[in-house]
Amino acid sequence: MNWKHVKLIFKREMVDQLRDRRTIFTITILPLLLYPLLGMLMMQVAQFHRESPVKILVLGNEHWPSELPLLNEDGQVVLEGIPNDTHRLLEFNLRPWPTTGDIAVHAKHLLSSEKVDAVLVVPGDLDSSIRNAVTPPSLTAPESENPHDPDAKNSLPNASLVVDERTAGGLSLFSNMARDQSSIAQGRVSRLIDRWWDQWRMRQLVQAGLAASLSRPIQLNHVDTSVSAVRQAVRWSKVLPFVMLVWALTGAFYPAVDLCAGEKERGTLETLLSSPARRREIVWGKLLTINAFSIGSALLNLLSMQFTTGLVVRHLAASGTGEIAQALGPMPFHSLGWLVLLLIPMSAFFSALALAVAALAKSSKEGQYYLMPLLLVTLPLVGLPMIPSMELNLGNCLIPVSGAVFLVRSLIEGRYQEAVIHLPIVLIVTLVCCSLAIRWAVRQFESESVMFNEGGRWDLRSWLHHLWRDRQDTARPSVALLCGVMILVVKFFAQFLISPTMSLTYQLLLIQVGMILLPCVLMAILLTRSPRRALRIHRVQISHVWAALLIGFALHPSYKILGEAIIGVYPVAPETMEFLKQFQVKMLQAPLWQILLLMAVLPAVCEELAYRGFIFGGLLRKQGLFRAILVSALMFGFTHAVLQQSISASVMGLVLGFIAWRTGGVICTIIVHMLNNALTLTMAWCGEQQQAVPNLLTWIFKSDADGWSYQPSWHFTSIVLSIALLLIIYQRSRRTERSVLAEMA
Repeated sequence: MNWKHVKLIFKREMVDQLRDRRTIFTITILPLLLYPLLGMLMMQVAQFHRESPVKILVLGNEHWPSELPLLNEDGQVVLEGIPNDTHRLLEFNLRPWPTTGDIAVHAKHLLSSEKVDAVLVVPGDLDSSIRNAVTPPSLTAPESENPHDPDAKNSLPNASLVVDERTAGGLSLFSNMARDQSSIAQGRVSRLIDRWWDQWRMRQLVQAGLAASLSRPIQLNHVDTSVSAVRQAVRWSKVLPFVMLVWALTGAFYPAVDLCAGEKERGTLETLLSSPARRREIVWGKLLTINAFSIGSALLNLLSMQFTTGLVVRHLAASGTGEIAQALGPMPFHSLGWLVLLLIPMSAFFSALALAVAALAKSSKEGQYYLMPLLLVTLPLVGLPMIPSMELNLGNCLIPVSGAVFLVRSLIEGRYQEAVIHLPIVLIVTLVCCSLAIRWAVRQFESESVMFNEGGRWDLRSWLHHLWRDRQDTARPSVALLCGVMILVVKFFAQFLISPTMSLTYQLLLIQVGMILLPCVLMAILLTRSPRRALRIHRVQISHVWAALLIGFALHPSYKILGEAIIGVYPVAPETMEFLKQFQVKMLQAPLWQILLLMAVLPAVCEELAYRGFIFGGLLRKQGLFRAILVSALMFGFTHAVLQQSISASVMGLVLGFIAWRTGGVICTIIVHMLNNALTLTMAWCGEQQQAVPNLLTWIFKSDADGWSYQPSWHFTSIVLSIALLLIIYQRSRRTERSVLAEMA
């Protein structure tokens, strides 16, 4: 690659972008104006951050114990030691008991008219009921005296009303939880009555000659050992990476759209592509330009946020709203350095993604529509570290983008030892993601159909005519992708619609045949000229069949080790584990031949014809070998509902894709897939039936209380054997390299 060409293209694109007023405003001016305006709005909103009073109607206040009343005749709280703002936040209105009518109906009418926020009903026997109570009452939902009375549950006229009643004294608090003010009133009154109960209990202890401290013999003192700066760093470490990466993606996308779709509209892209520079050099020149704007936009946002946040926090602290200032705190300055380290690789990754996606657009208007799908894909990866329970570990390190954010979070929070341990894994994953994104961008620019595909008004009739007229032996890549996405979407909705009472046989037939195989067969018949070739049902050499049989036996121990390792990194939830155990026990009650037919043969045939047949064959066109293996493996993995199974199935899909490529069809992959499932089911069935290992197979299997498992010596032997067999298939393929490339073209 000629870096002089890259430098010239970089200078050309930078000058072109700096002349665009819209790009300059979006990338540079907007971050400098946005956060001061947000800070001004925050200070205005902070003026309204005051707790508003709530109105409480009290029926029967005269029934409170005379020795310790809650309210006086004017509706003022007379308890000792209450907060100073209690009188302002609670406005009580006293009324006697109504002479006629149902109290619940009366309370509902008052709450629905929004004249009051809550209604507190004090019964006449409150004093005697409290003195006779054995256990201290608490605000709980009322219970019927007769639990078998069907009318007791419908005693209230409206289900939106919530009744909290003291189990001892019949004290009831009516509130409408559909209103915020009523919900706030319920909480405040509950705390006030709890305080009254504590004081009443202390008085009773003193009158009985006991120490008042017996009402609360133990006091829990909360001691925070963290440093204030560390607490602030923890708060900001969850927000800063999210904001920075969103702006890095946004700052990369708009220049990418202008450098691709914009040049298509202006007619300058053809001139650039006809220059002596190679496509890879053009991509690198544009990529460096986009990366510069991405980093610049993110840095300007961080600096503007740092400066604005400091001013706002100091102003809030000085104006008396200390709670907001203490909760927010100033942004740690040392976090900017760690965020810059995160920004460099992430901006390169986002720039390559934005360039590849923008290359698909035929106009700038169309390019704007691609931003939302790109954000929807990347935002969950950026937002995952914001979950409080998520921490940096081996499993999170392997997640693209999220692992880097977790690492920077640990650095900002001062957990350097934890960050150093996981740093190599995060670097490897990030570099792999960047290289794959750059490779995709280069492939987009090398594709003439992407660069020079003219836009036009889409017409359904002409599109269907085009699909029928231009049919070929295998599916188009877009059709193959559409088929895979349709299978995933249909299977997603089916898991909510399939009745649990349906037999396992019907469920498997519906999923495997109706949802996986049928769409591929219909598309192969309607959208290709040769359904047999579209499904890659080709004759295969006998040597490949024997190799597939040996690979199926040899790969299974490694597959089990992989599954156990994945469970160690990503533990299965207890609820999911219990469900899987119940499903396994129910499944293993059937005869072994039926289990193998439904769980081994049927999935192997249907899934291989779909993923290594129709989808793999369509993606393999136009020299898309890497794309075909990777995408078909990921779709095959996503078909499995459990995350741990999806990961192991995706890895197995890579191996099956390699075998499908070298053998030229799906026959060998069906054999490997079927044997892998059959061995898993057979070992589980024999362990459940407490079958003994035959003497002929004791050098491979062993049995114990947990069931059948492999001998340790066979693990190593199987790994060596499977690698050797895969190498043999690679070296002694039925097809030459030239014929394979001709098929892919």
